[in-house]
Amino acid sequence: MASVRRLGKLVGTLLRGVSQIFFVDNPWAGALLLVAVGWVHPWVALVVATGALVQTAGAWALLGADAVRTGMMGYNGALVGAAAAAALGAPLPALLMTVVGALACVPVHALLQRAFEGRVLGWARLPVATAPFCLVAGVIFDLVLPLVHPGTASTGEGAAGVMLGAFNNFSEVVLTDGLVPGLLILAALFVGGVRTGLFGLLGSLVALAGALLAGDGVAPVSSGLLGYSAVLVAIALGAVVWNDRPLWARLTGAVVGAGLTLALQPLLALLPLPVYTWPFLLSMWLLMLVVAAVHRHRAGRHEEPSSSVL
Repeated sequence: MASVRRLGKLVGTLLRGVSQIFFVDNPWAGALLLVAVGWVHPWVALVVATGALVQTAGAWALLGADAVRTGMMGYNGALVGAAAAAALGAPLPALLMTVVGALACVPVHALLQRAFEGRVLGWARLPVATAPFCLVAGVIFDLVLPLVHPGTASTGEGAAGVMLGAFNNFSEVVLTDGLVPGLLILAALFVGGVRTGLFGLLGSLVALAGALLAGDGVAPVSSGLLGYSAVLVAIALGAVVWNDRPLWARLTGAVVGAGLTLALQPLLALLPLPVYTWPFLLSMWLLMLVVAAVHRHRAGRHEEPSSSVL
């Protein structure tokens, strides 16, 4: 029985690691996410799960059991697995790339966490989020880029294209594609929490509206490549990091953050590194720093001048 319990805990931790890609701590949500990424090719789910498992095991060995309980040391490895599957398109090389990248995520995550423990620029504590994935996968992807030919996202036109885009915005977070995976991911978010699912939907709709207003047409919007960072930033600001703020502040942050990702996406695409979730990270960090600076300024303005004793 003890061995069964240990296995159950291990599987639960692994699934929590997958669910934390969307800031959710729920093994059932993680299971649904694995079904989503493996919908077209089941081996992709295996690669993603391997990434979560390898990073979790590495963090447990280096940092101890407390570091891995909620899956916070698994989701970057899972994303490395998703990137490896998308880049290489074959199980064995993707697994090799995933193991190397997921292990590298452990010290990168720990270093960033230590750097962000203090107040960045003296204003705010920033979450590490997907930065380890972006840094590690960016380097590895650059090394293998000349050898691979990543696939292209599905697109559509008209109302069907808009609907596809709404759900591809969720699919592309984990570098997958399609209406069914997007629906499964959205279901996983609602399993994790109604607020998470609603803010994810808000980010997707803001991205759709903004991209359509920019005049690029339905086809680019339907791919989901313009909206996945908007989904993440809306969930992060609306349902996670600003949970103690009023609803209007969280809604404003989610909408502004989603819009900011649309502005950053084409600029970051000009760089020689993969964009991945950098638009989400930069938008979230920038808004957190700006809001913290405003609060700091207001607090300083209301402070009484201190008297000194000579």
